[in-house]
Amino acid sequence: MSKPRPLQEPLLPPGDEKQLHDFLEGERALLELRCCEPKALSQLIHDLAHPMSPSLEQAIARCLASRELEFAAAETLLPSMMHRFGLEPGACRQDPAIHSLRTVCSACPKVAACWLALRHQASQEECREFCPNAEALETLKPPPRDE
Repeated sequence: MSKPRPLQEPLLPPGDEKQLHDFLEGERALLELRCCEPKALSQLIHDLAHPMSPSLEQAIARCLASRELEFAAAETLLPSMMHRFGLEPGACRQDPAIHSLRTVCSACPKVAACWLALRHQASQEECREFCPNAEALETLKPPPRDE
């Protein structure tokens, strides 16, 4: 039997090792939260301003994209998106259009991109590129007041 030779080259290029490490770190943290602290995970997901590691943030975004986590997008994302478009969510509560906005938001295929964008304080212009409610939100915006 011959002795195994040591590997001459790493299995992955250095950049890929870091990416794999970050991926696994995020997945591990998310798994621990899902199993041991589901309430804490829910609070993390719904608090768009709460700091978290980039690896955990990406793991959560992947789960949101594949709809693996319970997440009411309209409850968390729509009010923040409304602020981006210059609307006050409380003032729009009685508007009949709010039901349509909530329905579209809840079924949005871009929920992960939206969650990440709002966590990172994306501008109205950036949000307009992916938000299916952008046009409707712009029509709800009150006209500028003449002073």
